[in-house]
Amino acid sequence: MYIIIVGAGEVGSYLTKILVEEQHDVAVIESDEKLAREIESNFDALVVVGSGVSGDTLRQAGIDKADLVLAVTRTDEVNLIACMVASKFGKSPATVARVREAAYLTQGSLSAKELGLSLLASPEKAVADEVVRLLGYQGSGDVQTLADGRLVLLELPLSADSPLVHETLAEAREVFPEQSLVAAIHGPHGLRIPDGNSRMTADERAYILTTPENVTDFWILSGKPWHHVKHTLIIGCGTIGLRLAKQLEQQKMYPTIIEVDPERATYVSRQLSKSIVLEGDATDPELLREQLEERADAVVVLLEDDEKALLVGLFCKHLGAKKVIVRSDKPAYHPIAHKLGIDATLTPRQAIADQILRFVRRGRVTSAHMLGDHEGEIIQMLVPENPKNRELIEKPLMELSFPDGALIGAVIRNGTVMIGSGGTRLQPHDHVLVVSPTACLHDVENLFA
Repeated sequence: MYIIIVGAGEVGSYLTKILVEEQHDVAVIESDEKLAREIESNFDALVVVGSGVSGDTLRQAGIDKADLVLAVTRTDEVNLIACMVASKFGKSPATVARVREAAYLTQGSLSAKELGLSLLASPEKAVADEVVRLLGYQGSGDVQTLADGRLVLLELPLSADSPLVHETLAEAREVFPEQSLVAAIHGPHGLRIPDGNSRMTADERAYILTTPENVTDFWILSGKPWHHVKHTLIIGCGTIGLRLAKQLEQQKMYPTIIEVDPERATYVSRQLSKSIVLEGDATDPELLREQLEERADAVVVLLEDDEKALLVGLFCKHLGAKKVIVRSDKPAYHPIAHKLGIDATLTPRQAIADQILRFVRRGRVTSAHMLGDHEGEIIQMLVPENPKNRELIEKPLMELSFPDGALIGAVIRNGTVMIGSGGTRLQPHDHVLVVSPTACLHDVENLFA
């Protein structure tokens, strides 16, 4: 696929990295020459210095052959116009615009289709949605619903008390619920796809593929506590924080908010009907202690300073917060944060990358979920009627020549789920969940052609 990315900031450079790694042809348009040269020196991509709303610049970037245009600058209007201009000068490319302003996304505003776009993507909305989902999840770590609710992917932090950290995976299967598989393991040294001889340690997180009825069993096996969130403290109320507070109010969960900027605190208080907004510095130990003693059992830290956010989150955990979620734009901090007790870390750029990658993958890939910092993915593929590689339906899974490091985690046939069944033979129209390192994704997709 030939993809043009307008904007080489944090989101644009991250998407460039991912799409180049996945062997797409990528062109980047950036008006800031310094940013453009950084992209040019770090990635195998065509870089054009100029404006994404200029027809001439788009032509230089190859708009005549583009399959997809991603406009991800920090300005909503530039992104929208860039997509509209690209549609005019290109041969009907798909167009995706990043938008931050809630007015473009709320009910009653123009839809992507009405604007002539394929998708409106908002990292702020994606992060707020993710936080709401995490607050509703009673266990530690994270859970994603897969295959129309038939499967879940647990991202489970393990404690030293967990029986899962003392045995090989082959030995641990004796205590696993049926229909379960450790699909991947993530820790300080990155992501790995395990085999039966692999062991997990207490500073790692296990990605476990299982059925919804097994979730409670894995909470017990993790050695971590679980609880129901009744009240949330939000620290830092920018675009994400305000969107999150509004969503919680809609669910009759009225948060307390700490915002250091007096003008922003006043604005936020006028936008919310039943939340408590406090003007104050969240690095003040007494302020945090008072709030956690009074009402908060979950804390969401949305400060833009990564180091400060992590320290505040750790202090809240020290003060007894049962669940702590921290925004962090530096993936290198995530394993450290998890090891020190932070329940979940969220990254806006990864949230929008997930959203855009699911759009890019549409077709043979019916869903996709990123693992780690795009070190791998779990993707749902459809077995074609007449696969190019006949081995796909003629051999049992254990005998398939599968890309190194990748594995088939589950097969769904006529609504029936089969997890980790090596003797299964695939049939046309089966849905298959494949766990793969990023480097193998292209080969995995080709296998299902």
